[in-house]
Amino acid sequence: MKIVYSAPNRSHHYPYAEAIYRANNLKTFISGYSRFSKKADSEIKKELKRYDLFQNLFLASLKLNSPYTVSRFFTRASARWIDQNSYQWAKDADAFIFYRTHGYRTMKKLHRNKKATLCIMEEVNSHVETMTHLLREEFSMLGLGKYDNRIPDYDLRLKAYEEADYILCPSEFVRRSFIEKGFDENKIIKNVFGFPKPSAPLLGIKKEKDAFRVLYVGQIHYRKGLRYALEAFRRLKHPNKEFIIVGPKTQQTGLENIAIPDKVSFLGVLKGEELRRQYASANIFVLPSIEEGLALVQSEALIEGLPLLITTNTGGEDIIQNGKEGFIVPPANINALAEKMELMAENHGLLESMSFEAANTARSLWSWDDAAENLCNEIIKRIRY
Repeated sequence: MKIVYSAPNRSHHYPYAEAIYRANNLKTFISGYSRFSKKADSEIKKELKRYDLFQNLFLASLKLNSPYTVSRFFTRASARWIDQNSYQWAKDADAFIFYRTHGYRTMKKLHRNKKATLCIMEEVNSHVETMTHLLREEFSMLGLGKYDNRIPDYDLRLKAYEEADYILCPSEFVRRSFIEKGFDENKIIKNVFGFPKPSAPLLGIKKEKDAFRVLYVGQIHYRKGLRYALEAFRRLKHPNKEFIIVGPKTQQTGLENIAIPDKVSFLGVLKGEELRRQYASANIFVLPSIEEGLALVQSEALIEGLPLLITTNTGGEDIIQNGKEGFIVPPANINALAEKMELMAENHGLLESMSFEAANTARSLWSWDDAAENLCNEIIKRIRY
């Protein structure tokens, strides 16, 4: 089987492509990821075709603090350039997998020329109408003014959904959003991302015996629902509580017009061992997202033995069981978050059990090779010979 995988610059694209390559099913990997990135080095050599000019210009525009219109132009140009150069590789493939709208015109041409290539659109978030509804509702509830953050490729995404032979998604939350919009469930291929294997624990890191430390890792953006976790933390009665927030602030954080509780620390962006130290010294990991396809930080927390307190809209229900490795609650529900946070803080036996199960589950999560094997098997079932 010959797969062409087209991708811009998302973090999961390289490990996905490399796993398909190791399975001997990769014909071509069309990448928009900057060749100057430390992560750009790949075991894929002759099958890798780089189209990263506009991505490099985009990154330069960010460093120069260029207007948003400039950076958005380069983002769109990058997508279009990848698309324009994909047909030459996809026309003789068994399957063409492309990210969102980055292969829309190639797909149209393949269908117009009656090629047998299966066209599979990859959508890592919920259906664009579902996502827009959730974010607009949250934006309005927060009183942030008129919601003008319409997704630039909104209309094209809707067309791509209809035109694609299949839609590839990473979680039940995303799959469910398409089913609720009337899509045939047979058109949706759910394939959970692969996860890194646990590494050796950091030495010399001990959790404070009488402390209860909550950790959040991710962008500080209203989409992440962080304000609900902060309010739940405010209600927590534990005498030695602490909330650590790791990640970059965005223009609209969702924390506008609220008082940040005591014992909350914003540490900014951390990487490598510094980040692992925060995981290792925390007691629970919270991810209160309003909308999220499948957040890989959840696996990072599990690897460090951290119980999760997450919402149904994080994709986490595909990797943990509610009440076993943590709790899964509805989004934007302060009462539910507060109740579970209090329970985890006060019931040491429960917390220890969940920590054990979290570490155990981390060891059994499937790898990128597992994810690629499953994806290839799903494609083989559907190939038109």
